[in-house]
Amino acid sequence: MPYTTAYQPVAIPSTISAHAKDVLYVLVYFDVFNYPLTAHEIFERSALKNNADLNNGLNELVADNIIFCIGGYYCLQNNESIIAKRLAGNAYAAKSLKIAKRVTCIIKYFPFVRAVMLSGSISKNYMDKHSDIDYFIITAPNRLWVCRIFFVLFQKIVFLNRYKYFCYNYMVDEDHIGIRDQSFYTAIEASTLIPVYNFDMYRKFGESNAWMQAFFSNYPMAEKSLLSSKQSFVQLFFETFFNNSFGEWLDKFLMKKIETKWHRNHSLKMFEGTKNLQLNRHTAKAHTEGHYHRIMDLFEDKKREYEERYLFHFDKKTHLIIPPKPDA
Repeated sequence: MPYTTAYQPVAIPSTISAHAKDVLYVLVYFDVFNYPLTAHEIFERSALKNNADLNNGLNELVADNIIFCIGGYYCLQNNESIIAKRLAGNAYAAKSLKIAKRVTCIIKYFPFVRAVMLSGSISKNYMDKHSDIDYFIITAPNRLWVCRIFFVLFQKIVFLNRYKYFCYNYMVDEDHIGIRDQSFYTAIEASTLIPVYNFDMYRKFGESNAWMQAFFSNYPMAEKSLLSSKQSFVQLFFETFFNNSFGEWLDKFLMKKIETKWHRNHSLKMFEGTKNLQLNRHTAKAHTEGHYHRIMDLFEDKKREYEERYLFHFDKKTHLIIPPKPDA
């Protein structure tokens, strides 16, 4: 459903500076989630050069009543309740992070797991009772689907087929960690990943996705993973059963089985491009809720609303690079 809001006509500022546009661009995106930001968070999620530019942009927008500052948080809504909602979500995310670490302590022993990172809402430090804990998994080459079947069994046996504490909706192998869809949305998702297991692979992921700097040149990389990155003898032992022709056959067989299931359960539209469902030898992406299109449509509507209200145009593009065709 398109984002709409009623508002009263306001005095149009004579000009909106480039710095103010950069600040407003970030706040418009996060207003889709009713999520206010601190000045430091705005800077991290922008391409502003320094704090002076940030402060100039913030002061300009606040003075013109385009944005509001409530208790140190900046937002488009003059509404204190969204601040309280954010703080409650931050506290819930901190509790969920402890659960995610315990889950990772188990799954890092599974065959062919090479790195575990947290994505989705928990990586943005916000969760509520309806949120799942999302995992971004990197596997060994050509054994992604063997690895995934252990996740399937673990979820069915331990979590009774519920996804709340273990949602492995994005998996890639270590030879294919470059993200093809290079947009503002994916830049946020990729740059905010939290490394839990194997910091070296997290760093390699960042190097393979240097395009994120075009959107978020200020966003800091994590300094370490939450758990030790040492590969276990248990994992190495179980991998010996699949590092052979049987493992090669099994990986292809499992991929075909899942491919048949996904095509039976989802429309062809969900497989278009790289945004929702990706399924090949190197990638298993199952964003079945279609969040990308819903969020980006809301973002575009809100950008257009502010451009029409204040008679200016955002200079930024939401999609800088056209992704190459997926591998077979």
